[in-house]
Amino acid sequence: MRFLSFPERTEETVREMQWEQRSLVPLSAAALVAANVRERLQGALGSVEVRLFAPRIPDEVGWTALRAGARIDGVRGPLGVAAFVTRPEELRSLVGLAFGVAIPGSRALSVVEKQVFERFLRLIAPALAPLCGGGAAPEAMGDRRFSSYFELLVEGGACGRLGVALESEPQPGAPHAAPIERIAHIELALHARAECAQMRAGEIAAWAPGALVPLRRGEITLVADGEALARGELGVRNHHFAVAIARGATTSND
Repeated sequence: MRFLSFPERTEETVREMQWEQRSLVPLSAAALVAANVRERLQGALGSVEVRLFAPRIPDEVGWTALRAGARIDGVRGPLGVAAFVTRPEELRSLVGLAFGVAIPGSRALSVVEKQVFERFLRLIAPALAPLCGGGAAPEAMGDRRFSSYFELLVEGGACGRLGVALESEPQPGAPHAAPIERIAHIELALHARAECAQMRAGEIAAWAPGALVPLRRGEITLVADGEALARGELGVRNHHFAVAIARGATTSND
């Protein structure tokens, strides 16, 4: 999402405003992912710390750099798709954490080392649940486009970075409706709105006190604060006009 922002303060009195892209991923959700990754790795590797870097939205150049030679393993869940992004040098570092040694970049990973990384992914994949709602085992998603991105720095004898990407920005949820008990005492000004039949302009121009204006089927719309609440039929009860409610309003303002 684009936000209106200002550059960092300088000696100049006037600062030029600008639009910038900011991730809508809640920092609390990203922190929960980091905590889950740390907990799962500590159970397998012992003492491990995980540091979180704030979510952001890389531009096309940034995504090109992040994708270059990287593994992208995603999890599909009810809330969307989240994925781990592991660049080649970071993959070696993370595998090195499991073996307790640094793996030189001059050689390819062995079959055993690749299997260790696959197990590593399956171990930490459930940590993405706060972002995607949980899902099955991770799958390759190298061709998929993503939006938000943040990184986890895994420290434990050696250091390795693990990227986390989201396919789409979280959508702000609608506020929950207040319980009726909390608003039952509030008074609302209720209005009745009638729909008139079509009339010629000449007939309207000839209106005078006492003129009769036909209504369309006698249908009345009950309105409060500009919002249509219900519809019903106009009638008389106990010598007063009354509305017999037939149904709720199907639109918010018509």
